[in-house]
Amino acid sequence: MLSQEDVNFIENSLSYEEKVSVIFLLYGHRNPQYALQILTVAGRAPETEETNFLIDWMSHVHRSESWEDELLEALTIMEQNLLLLRAGFDDEELRSKYFPRTAEIAFHVHSILKGLYHFCERLTDESAQKLVNQLQLSIGGNCALPKNECMEVVLLELICNGSIQLGLKQSGVECNLLMLTAACKAAELYDESELLKSIMSHYNRNVAHPSQEQSDATAKNTPKVDDVSNGVAPSERTSRKVQLACSPLESYTFDPTRAGIVLLINQFSFYRETNPELVELVPARPLKERKGTEVDKNALERLFTDLGYDLIVEENITHHQILQAVQHAVQRTQPIHCSLVVCLLSHGQEGKVFGSNSIPVEVRAIQQLMANERLTGKPKLLIVQACQGADLQSAVPIPIYEHDGLDGSEKTASVFMDFLVAWSTVPGFASIRHIEKGSWFIQELCAKLRLLYRSEHIMDILTAVINDVASKRGYGNECMVPIVQSTLSKRLYFHRQA
Repeated sequence: MLSQEDVNFIENSLSYEEKVSVIFLLYGHRNPQYALQILTVAGRAPETEETNFLIDWMSHVHRSESWEDELLEALTIMEQNLLLLRAGFDDEELRSKYFPRTAEIAFHVHSILKGLYHFCERLTDESAQKLVNQLQLSIGGNCALPKNECMEVVLLELICNGSIQLGLKQSGVECNLLMLTAACKAAELYDESELLKSIMSHYNRNVAHPSQEQSDATAKNTPKVDDVSNGVAPSERTSRKVQLACSPLESYTFDPTRAGIVLLINQFSFYRETNPELVELVPARPLKERKGTEVDKNALERLFTDLGYDLIVEENITHHQILQAVQHAVQRTQPIHCSLVVCLLSHGQEGKVFGSNSIPVEVRAIQQLMANERLTGKPKLLIVQACQGADLQSAVPIPIYEHDGLDGSEKTASVFMDFLVAWSTVPGFASIRHIEKGSWFIQELCAKLRLLYRSEHIMDILTAVINDVASKRGYGNECMVPIVQSTLSKRLYFHRQA
């Protein structure tokens, strides 16, 4: 537990700009007017003078069980890693708990405030001033926005005057960032405008509307006046309602008691095929053992078992056996099952993975096997931990990192309905795997799924995975970015929907 002494130490280790950010994140939805008053006092005080607004905030929310988590999450979002270390916290553990770089998702801090903080961080002094001028034009002369101030102060003013509405999920109140989004467009800040749209969309689609649900239930069996007067038959009205219900927000059926099949193919060791008909497909250099893949395999096994799946595990199988294993998994998937998942852990080229005999298999061929009529309408997930090329984003040797691939040229893409293909890296680049801790991609995927599956659907979870993997760095500043191709037509949650 954080003590009052700890909180006081944290507060007085922050610069004025950092205090602005933490006040914004903690007070922005509670009392933005009071936050502005605090900042006015803090701004006038000398940099060396101690403040106590966090102590006051701590006393104000102390009865809340999550106050400590909220403060720690706010500091993690602000990337106060050194300060958190000095306060006795493991900053890596906090980052894995809160994944601060994902702007759309927060656990204790109001998620719109987190998103707006990220928005502020992207602005240069020049673009911020340009935006403030545009906002001033939008709201008119009745309310003067502060100039030469941190952008969070400007946003607090907009929250106070109602130009920004943060929303409240529990009460079914949506957020509204439309004025800010429009001002960004007018100021030619198009990327920032898209970020705001993403934040607003993610928040609002998870807002409950109890009054609307009650209204819909009341109106369910009540004929519309227009329908009666126009002679629309009850069956036609029912059909119309069914069509309206089939919206993009619909979810796939998922029941943990019949989740489906997971095929996990784990390639650890490789030999060179000697069949004269295949030998020309063998790469020039021998494929190394994939040290660390056992860690990935174990993490995936635990995760999907906990989600309710039946596992089929194959290890060190040839290119032909890979295709046979996929075909077998498809046949094992029964009409009662909700989905099929195939995980491939191997060396790879662009669009291909290797069998244990060093012969490549096109991922497209695996997708074609999964696109079986018996799986029509069911989500089919293909997770590939393999390289799509040999290039690293830094030429510096990696002491305890390896990569899973060779050169390649052929590109593939999913063209089937209800498919999701998640590659550990974008085409042309190597996929980084720690020889003791496992691959960056699989470890983040398992961690985020375990953390978020009760509240988020797969595409939002993968967004968080991409964000966190892309922020990692190897010892030589190597980095990688996963890529997702999806033709999913509904949301996929790994729990039963109410």
